[in-house]
Formats: sequence, structure tokens, C-alpha cells
Amino acid sequence: MLDRADSLPSDTRRQQLSTLMAEPQLSRVLKRIDEMKRQHLTTYGKVIPHVTSVEVDGNNATILDCQDTRNAGLINAATHKKVNRGIREDHTKALLVKGSDGNWRVSKSIELGEGC
Repeated sequence: MLDRADSLPSDTRRQQLSTLMAEPQLSRVLKRIDEMKRQHLTTYGKVIPHVTSVEVDGNNATILDCQDTRNAGLINAATHKKVNRGIREDHTKALLVKGSDGNWRVSKSIELGEGC
């Protein structure tokens, strides 16, 4: 769902994404989708996760991921031309919180840079 969050119906997007994200990440993603729509951008492809570390501390967790984003990126929705694409090793850190329903949600995603 996250690979194509911008293609979710706008009237249910917040609700659907809230099953995977908590604040402030949820609002950040929704704001970014609005910005992309104004610029006629949409996402394409799939991100392949390669989790390298998981640390759990009560209702909080930290995940380090070395994502392969080579086949994903942004495309101009009007021209269908690729604006950018990902990289082989996209080092990412995700902070998660455990909700009252027992499900984990991303509360913050941090790009650590290229290379893992």
C-alpha cells in the first residue's frame, strides 16, 4: 500500500494509511501526496525492503532498512516521463509505535542516505 499511497482514493486515504502509520508520519505523507498532486507527480514501481536491524523497547521499535529503490520513483502523470528513480542501497530508519489495537505503525521515517 505504501508504494502507491498516492493512488488510494482521496476520501479514504487517511483512514487506509492510518492502519500503517501514526502521527506525525501520517500527516507528513498526506501532505507530500498533496504536494505531488499539485506538481502532477505520481509514484511508480516497488521498494524492496532489506531489514537489517529491529530493536523493540516496550511499545516503541526502531527498524533499520537497506531498501532497494532502483525500480521505484516519481513519474510525471501528464507526460509519463520518469522524474527520478531510486538507488540500490537506500539506508532508512523507521520509528514505530504499538497502537492500543496491538498493531505496529510507523511514526517517523528517516532517510539516512545512500549506502548501507
